[in-house]
Amino acid sequence: MFTATAIFILSCLATIGLTLHRPYLYIRTRRRALRLETYFLGALLGPLLILAAGLLTGPEIVQGLNGTEELHPLGILALFISMVFMSIFLDATGFFEACARYALSKAKTDGTKLFFAVYIAVSVLTLFTSNDIVVLTFTPFVYYFAKHAGVNPKPYLIAEFFAANTWSMALYIGNPTNILVASAFRFTFVGYAKWMVLPTVAAGLANLGLLYLLFRKEIRRPIRPVALDPWEAITDKPGALLGLLALAGCVVALAVAPYLGLPMWKISVAFALALLAILVLRESYAWAARRKAHNGSPVAETLKRVPWPIVPFVLSLFVTVYALDRHGVTALLGQGLYALSGGSPLLLVLLFGVASALSANLLNNIPMTLAFATALRAVPREAVLPAALATAAGSNLGANLTPIGALAGIMWMTILTGKDFRITFAEFVKYGLWVTPAALLACLLTLALLLA
Repeated sequence: MFTATAIFILSCLATIGLTLHRPYLYIRTRRRALRLETYFLGALLGPLLILAAGLLTGPEIVQGLNGTEELHPLGILALFISMVFMSIFLDATGFFEACARYALSKAKTDGTKLFFAVYIAVSVLTLFTSNDIVVLTFTPFVYYFAKHAGVNPKPYLIAEFFAANTWSMALYIGNPTNILVASAFRFTFVGYAKWMVLPTVAAGLANLGLLYLLFRKEIRRPIRPVALDPWEAITDKPGALLGLLALAGCVVALAVAPYLGLPMWKISVAFALALLAILVLRESYAWAARRKAHNGSPVAETLKRVPWPIVPFVLSLFVTVYALDRHGVTALLGQGLYALSGGSPLLLVLLFGVASALSANLLNNIPMTLAFATALRAVPREAVLPAALATAAGSNLGANLTPIGALAGIMWMTILTGKDFRITFAEFVKYGLWVTPAALLACLLTLALLLA
């Protein structure tokens, strides 16, 4: 039991350490240098050490990768990758930048309006895409816009990041951790949203109000007007329409998936493959007609930007958590938290929500969610719903406590460092401690009231 726990913690720390200190690995070939994200290498350490220590055999590792009927790793990854593919293509057409330009144009010379415009635009887009996509695509744009407007980018970047990691909680597809929890406990798209939308609104309003109080003096300064035409940002208007229809159609289909009797991952994969097929046909026609496709090859660009390293990352974590489960560690976690709650639904929500938020900042939110989802099998059936929903809340909001609570936070810090703009770890934690406890409490209390 101790060995399995030590290996899990070691692989999580290795993932965080690699991403903080060496986020990319460069492999030189004759033609060019390939850049590879390193975070999955730390997770791979887990299965290797588990095999070396004899905690699992080869067939048992395969069994762990196959998962269970409730928690199927390949289906979870297929759902996530297919949704990300559609979102990235939509971003490649310039759609996200056009939305940002439209929102920011409403600010004109008012810094306060700019602050609210950033928060609202990010919140709305995160609802229907995912926090990772929005953070990675919006961060450079918000930074450059603020610089050109002659204002300090910090309040707007913090607002963007906190908004993405709060409003991602509302829908099934907003965060990989939502998918993990919802898949483990067979929540439907609508069933998950029914419980989580109001707690998300409570947390979002608390976030916005506290961030405004924190930065109100800074954002009241007048800004230099920046003329940006939203429509000019869209470099491929037919493609943007096509991507928007595919993503919107997929979200609607996911909502009615239970009535179709189909797993949600099959629906998202079908929409992604349909979009891919149409794009390939469009490019082939453009090549045959000797016309240059929009911005080179949208298909190649989109596939290149898909976060493929998350596949070995998640699969490795499934194996490591499977070892924890086999050796009784996760059962002890679930039983311990339930015992502390005394069976009270309110205490269950508060304990699992706070514990998951804090654990995300020790282990990162994806491995934490996997461990907690497995631990919930050891609690009584009537305690599963409040504990599972609270875990989903903690996995999202915990990412706003420190920059290592989620991979998006680590990547966000890396992007800003590349722009020669630094927000220190201590500074981020200061903002996180000011905002996140109140937002988490508002979220969990609202959830507890819904469950009462």
